[in-house]
Amino acid sequence: LKFLNFEHTTTRTEDLVEHQGLDPWVQWVNVHTGMSSAEHQIKRLGDTKRQNMPQIWEKVAEGGKRWVVWGVMNAPVGNKNGCEVFMPDPWSFEEQAHPENLNHLLALPRYMARNYIESNKLDIFKNFMRLLRFYAPPTHWPVISKFSLRAFKTFAQTGTSIHTLTTLLDYLGALEFIKYRKRYEPHYSVIFLNHIAHLQHQFWQNGELHPEMKLGLVINDLIMGELFKNLQENEAVIILNGLKQKNVAGQGYYVYRQINPEIAIWSLLGEQVGEIEQCMTNDAHIRFGCNEQGKANSVFQRLSDAKLMDGSKLFFCEKLSETHLFVQLNIEHKVDEDAVVLCGNNSHRFYDLFELICERTGAHIPVGDVFFDGISIPDNLYNHEIYSQTLGYFNKESTSRSTIHA
Repeated sequence: LKFLNFEHTTTRTEDLVEHQGLDPWVQWVNVHTGMSSAEHQIKRLGDTKRQNMPQIWEKVAEGGKRWVVWGVMNAPVGNKNGCEVFMPDPWSFEEQAHPENLNHLLALPRYMARNYIESNKLDIFKNFMRLLRFYAPPTHWPVISKFSLRAFKTFAQTGTSIHTLTTLLDYLGALEFIKYRKRYEPHYSVIFLNHIAHLQHQFWQNGELHPEMKLGLVINDLIMGELFKNLQENEAVIILNGLKQKNVAGQGYYVYRQINPEIAIWSLLGEQVGEIEQCMTNDAHIRFGCNEQGKANSVFQRLSDAKLMDGSKLFFCEKLSETHLFVQLNIEHKVDEDAVVLCGNNSHRFYDLFELICERTGAHIPVGDVFFDGISIPDNLYNHEIYSQTLGYFNKESTSRSTIHA
């Protein structure tokens, strides 16, 4: 990969515990806002409405510059001044794409992000039709043709799986990103690629390279090649990962997820309460009406007390407000086939409501990498300090067109 020959430094974060700050949906907020997690207090995926801090693209736009931002994790669009394109990540459910027609492209990935274990064929079809609607105009055909050729080749080699599809969706997103960069020639652009992180979590084996990981590396190399081909001579480039992972294959870290988020929680409670919004893996938001504080308190207490018969606490629960709860499955050990969950007077077989996704192979660590070209970045900095380095570059280069590409 070409960028391995760039200058390199490392980043760090003060967050040390996974699911409590040492997570990409927290660390990328650090990078985008120039604040540590202790300052911005955003800890949950999809928590974009509480983010009112100026993000790097908003600050760049104050100097009259235009921007294209694609797929950034856990970020709102913010001030649209200078915005040519904004594509939210699929898990930021409350965010809308700009221009508006990009929401047709977003619909299928967003649906699958919430329902990839148990999905409805009719819903998949409806969202697929929105995808076809997006690609109906002939101006989009070059991108879909290039993507289709790669997809057919990939399916012939590896078959289909949810991981193959998400890897290919990153490729499709990169092609679209390049198309819009050519069209608008922004001063600042950023693209976020997510598939490699998922593959590290599930397919990072010791020894032989897993076929899914091999495909991910091949597609990632293809994406980077396409991006580099479309850089202009005067563009500065930053490539960073926010945080990276260590290999934990074979160490007994198991990942489970609610088969159906609503059914799992409502079955445990014995009633249908609140509006449940699934997050990425095994966590969810539960929102109640403005006059349902009492119900929210009751649900919080019952889910906090839920446990397996061996005494293991089932959920980590947090109150984000009086009517907004966050719940996350708290089980990481191997659960017996006949295990039973207790929640108040209700009991259910664990595997009737939850499903094993994988034995984890990658876990987050509080350091990251930065590769850069055309810009100066000091050694060993906090990841939120990338913000000031980027902004300083744009302030110095205010009279010429330069793009930071992360």
